[in-house]
Amino acid sequence: MLKRYVFWTYIALYGFILVIGLTMYGLNAQPAVEVLIVLSSWSATFVFVLMFRKIYPHRNLWNYIKSQFREKLSVLTVVCVVCIQSLLLIGVLFLSYIVWNVPISEQLTASWASLFLLFGYNFILGPLGEELGWRGFVLNELQKRVSPLKSALIIGILWGFWHLPLWLISGFTGLQLVQYIICFLGGIVAVSIIITAFYNINKNLIIPIIIHQLFNYSIAIQVGNVLHMLTITSILYVLVAMVMVLVNYKKCLYT
Repeated sequence: MLKRYVFWTYIALYGFILVIGLTMYGLNAQPAVEVLIVLSSWSATFVFVLMFRKIYPHRNLWNYIKSQFREKLSVLTVVCVVCIQSLLLIGVLFLSYIVWNVPISEQLTASWASLFLLFGYNFILGPLGEELGWRGFVLNELQKRVSPLKSALIIGILWGFWHLPLWLISGFTGLQLVQYIICFLGGIVAVSIIITAFYNINKNLIIPIIIHQLFNYSIAIQVGNVLHMLTITSILYVLVAMVMVLVNYKKCLYT
């Protein structure tokens, strides 16, 4: 059932993207395109809801969703997640300044209105629309069969290639496209490991949502050279994921 779920999640997203492309070039209706983009990001949840009775024939959907948020949220875990990802963002900005001599003030969106709008927009996309399927279902089921680390790696790769259409429309070609794909996939796998580690500490779906949101938001608010920013972000997230595996593997990733 996991394979079938992943298959239909891919089909749903790619179907949405096809419709988005036809809407953009055929109807030239930007409001409709924006709505479709939001809906496409919820593909993982839509497929899970539609398949729920086949996946869990003796369970109630609403009760299942509530169970994903039942465990008391750990304030310490939330603080750790926020602090780590805030430091990662600072690290990206600082390294961009050191390597490419770009002032930090020129690397971030200057408008407060844009910051708030980007936060809300990014929240209703990936973080809110994807985590019930990828973590609430796939991660929990995979961990019944293989170790948490293997589960995180499997989901990271599947989740990464799920974004394949974004790679193709990134505008990059040649070696730059290769670099973009490697960095994108590396960052996604690293985030998957970080999510798995903290989610296993505090089994509340809010934890993956927060980590996913902060990852997406930290990228969204940066301006300038996309490839430079993504490269440094990916490297730093991979380093953090590796440290977490080495330091916390018994508690977080292999139990």
